[in-house]
Amino acid sequence: MDTRHQPVLLQEALELLRPGPEKVLLDLTLGGGGYSSALLERGCRVIALDRDAAALERARARLHAHGAAFNALQQDFARFGETLDLLRVPAVDGICMDLGMSSDQLDDPQRGFAFRLEGPLDLRFDRSTGRPAWELLSASERPVVEGWLRDLGEVRRAARIARELTGRARAGQLRTTAHARAAVEACLPRGERPEPELARVFQALRIMVNGELEQLDSALGQVADRLRAGGRFVAVSYHSLEDRRVKRLLSLESGKVEGSRHLPAPQARAPRLRVLTRRPVRPGADEIHRNPRARSARLRAGERIP
Repeated sequence: MDTRHQPVLLQEALELLRPGPEKVLLDLTLGGGGYSSALLERGCRVIALDRDAAALERARARLHAHGAAFNALQQDFARFGETLDLLRVPAVDGICMDLGMSSDQLDDPQRGFAFRLEGPLDLRFDRSTGRPAWELLSASERPVVEGWLRDLGEVRRAARIARELTGRARAGQLRTTAHARAAVEACLPRGERPEPELARVFQALRIMVNGELEQLDSALGQVADRLRAGGRFVAVSYHSLEDRRVKRLLSLESGKVEGSRHLPAPQARAPRLRVLTRRPVRPGADEIHRNPRARSARLRAGERIP
């Protein structure tokens, strides 16, 4: 079982992580296994997590030859500290996270992540838990949905689209991605391209369905505690909601507290991380040409100080 996913900013991440024999690396977003594969090839022991059972199956089949050096578990990355405790691993030499969706998820119509592909309006990473998007919308009040669209997707017509989505959901007419697309298009002026607004709507629903920002906040809060001295952390994000949180963690843990109108005021603390990326690393033109989905990626990194 192969993967269609291409890891983004892989070489840049490897240069920052400095993998090597005897090191233990934690891959918080296994996905297609691109990061884990590269780390294993450099002699690391890799502990990898993913919520998606299908992703785990693909990666285990792809990387089984590495034997005990590769340990992949189905788990929310928000609980990675608990996982390390169960494995009796108090700290690791590196932590990486490639946030967002994999191409395997996006290209599978049964998952509902892509508005261009017709399938169930599900949007869950782990389909064994939680509620699919269509069910969540049918049970939610319009002002709540409007808040999701505005805050998680920066949807320009949040009020109107929320009204259309909730109305159709309660009428049983919002079970598929095609239904959702029709609902959004009904709110747009004639002649306007629907794709930008559809992308924002689907992003907002996906983040809400999966509790992505809460998961990310929890995971980031554990990073400095679980890195050995000299251990490194790398995160690749794809939109400002994620990148803002990673930047805030690095600022807070490096002792350079930066306020934000989007997040609660942080409290200063003794420095535990050294920022390795003064500015986010972006993919070059060649990578974007090979993989257009990389165009919005931003990489930030830090190093644990004693």
